[in-house]
Parts: sequence; C-alpha cells; structure tokens
Amino acid sequence: MKSTKTLTDRREESGSNENVVVSVEFVLRAELHESAETDFVHSIAGRIIAEPEHRGKKDAGRIGASLVQFGAALDHGISAERLGDGISGDISEYWEHLFDVETGYPKEEIQNEFEVVDLDLLIIDYVAIYPEFRGLGISKSAIHRMIDIFGTGCGLVACKPWPLQFTPSVADDLEELKRLALPNVCKGEAVRKLRSYWSRLGFWPLGNTGIYLLSVSQRGCRASSQDRAKSLQ
Repeated sequence: MKSTKTLTDRREESGSNENVVVSVEFVLRAELHESAETDFVHSIAGRIIAEPEHRGKKDAGRIGASLVQFGAALDHGISAERLGDGISGDISEYWEHLFDVETGYPKEEIQNEFEVVDLDLLIIDYVAIYPEFRGLGISKSAIHRMIDIFGTGCGLVACKPWPLQFTPSVADDLEELKRLALPNVCKGEAVRKLRSYWSRLGFWPLGNTGIYLLSVSQRGCRASSQDRAKSLQ
C-alpha cells in the first residue's frame, strides 16, 4: 500500500528563499497466511522525497512505524493473554505498559489520562532527515502525515525516543552514519534533546518507561503545563 502527501517548505540559501516541495511515500507490509497474533502487526516504511526548485528529486530522509491492530485481534478471538505472549518483544513492552493483560483494554490510569477511544496502536519507530533538509520542519510534517493516514482507528500513538546513532543497526553502519551526519554528542544529551523534541509535538512520557504517548482523541488540544506537569507513575 502506498500513499503520498505533498508539502511545501521554504529555506534560506545565500540570502534568498528556495521552494522545496516535499512528499512522503508509504509502503505497508502485511503477511498473507492464516490468522495468528502477528497478522495484526504491520510494518510501515516511509521514504521522504524532496524536490528543491530546479534541482530534481532527492532523498530527504525516512520514517518507520508499526501498526498494531489489537482491536481486530480481540475481535478475531485472540485472547489478551495470547496477544501479550505472542507479539514480538518490542511491541509486547507497549502491550504490558498500556493494556490490562486480563481484559485487553487500556489500563484504567491510561484511559483516564489519555481518553483512549480505540484499541489499535500506532508505534513510530524512527524518523531520520538528511542534513541538507534539516530545519525545514519536514520531520514534524512526516510524523503528522503518518498519524493522519495510519492513526485512524488507533487510540494512541506511541514512540520510544532513542537516537539512531546509538541503535545497533545504525551504529555499525559507517555509510549510514556518514549520510546522517548526526551531532557528535553523548548518549545522555542526545536522548534528552530527542525526548524534548517529541514533547513539543504533543507526546507525553509514561513514567520512567521511556515510552511517549499521544492520544488520538486529544490530538490538537493543548493541555496546560499544570495539567501535564506530572507524568504517569
């Protein structure tokens, strides 16, 4: 499945503005076999493409996510216990923190805080923008477009902010590290900055789990700092 969205940004170059049209192409992967727990987990890969004025198309970055259809799984008779045990380790972590293992519905404290309407979960795994196109707001636009398209039917959007340069798949890939040209800062500082970025997008920390959450039903509403001062314990 592919879907594109075109945005327009402007950047300053040598004192002048240049139009940059940006699009994101999504590909969703789904298995074709008999129903099982993993049939309700779909991988989404997004290629971000920029078209600077008079310079043709260029890769601007990438975004990845997982769509977890907990609601559909329960409707197909898969128990909450099986869901917790049968999904991959990374996703099981979200399941354990967000959902009641007996009922399969959001935990009471999650429901009260985030007003969860639907059971499906969209997990944004990573966003990477290449150096030439940073500072244009492309990352924010790609994240929101991902939610617009795949967040329908989801109660929550989740992420676990972690710098790409400290993930094994990227840390051992010298070519990718060179392409990303990420800031040379310590892990703690990189994590702090990344968490701050997701907070500005409206995501809120779930205690000390490292998970950040955005309620789809509350999306676009600005909570006062007083209301959000204390994250869930």
